[in-house]
Amino acid sequence: MAETATKKERVAKEGSHPLVAIDDGYAQTKLYGQGPDGKIVKRVLRSSVRIGSHGLGSFAGDGAIGLWQTEEGNRYTVSDEIEAEDPRFTDFHLSPINRVLVNHALSTAGFGGVQVDIVTGLPVKEFFKDQRKDEERIQRKRENLQRGAFSRSAGVEAPVLADIQVGCQAIAAYVDWALDDELKTRNDTGKTIAIVDIGGRTTDVAVVVGGRSIDHGRSGTADVGVLDVYKGVLDRVKARFELDDDSLPLSLMNEAVRTGSMQLFGRPNDVAEIVSDVVGQVQERALREIQRRLGRAATLQAVVFVGGGSALFKDIASAYPNGVMAEDPEFANARGLYKYFASRRRG
Repeated sequence: MAETATKKERVAKEGSHPLVAIDDGYAQTKLYGQGPDGKIVKRVLRSSVRIGSHGLGSFAGDGAIGLWQTEEGNRYTVSDEIEAEDPRFTDFHLSPINRVLVNHALSTAGFGGVQVDIVTGLPVKEFFKDQRKDEERIQRKRENLQRGAFSRSAGVEAPVLADIQVGCQAIAAYVDWALDDELKTRNDTGKTIAIVDIGGRTTDVAVVVGGRSIDHGRSGTADVGVLDVYKGVLDRVKARFELDDDSLPLSLMNEAVRTGSMQLFGRPNDVAEIVSDVVGQVQERALREIQRRLGRAATLQAVVFVGGGSALFKDIASAYPNGVMAEDPEFANARGLYKYFASRRRG
């Protein structure tokens, strides 16, 4: 408690709260921004949560691990070691599950008990409505995060969300492409650029014209992403190893997709062929959706690929002669959200 109090006092003396951007995706929750000590913090957690208390306790016997309770009274367990809820539902970004994941991510990054300003995002199709910002949905996301989420784990505190802003995820990635870490222009913003953000559930396309406007005719969101890979691999692995009644935690699925190996029955099992086949199929689906909006993209300066799916589909950018893989694509949205709102703070 003394450490938490010190953090609170430090923030108060500075006269402003740390600013943290949160890319709260369906598969991963990424944080990028100022830590309580003023240094840049960068963290990624898998969005693995399930309603209820699932009995994960510490060896010390001092209570549950990863247990949260919302203002509505429901309890949720956040852990890679459980079979996660499927987050692919329409109002995920407005849900208690989303709120719990945001609070858990901030808490594990050192913001427990600390006042913090946050900026989160919405996919293109949720951020805009009839070519205008969907102010109602943006406000609903703010209100959802403003409602309480409380840790029920010993020694863990929830953060104090002082200010909540909401941006557009793919456009945030454009800001990351346009500005360097010093918030100075690093790429030509006078051209027309397409940002392709392949996330957990969705693939977002945002065509930015001259750094000032969005071409809604070629922008939008398709329901295909990394979680389709996880689902495909899960189905094939269960069939191969006859695991119909066994649940597989997200950590195990992530291991399989990242390494091509899965620890089952106490030993590693080669599933690289399954993973390669499923990744290829989902990548092809994502590319079809991108091509429906961009065609061959001949008139664009660049097609910039970002998001966890772009990192997984390593050769997808090569489908376009002007395709570019962003540096550290998984963090492009979070970095861009941070850069945009940090630049506004500077005036």
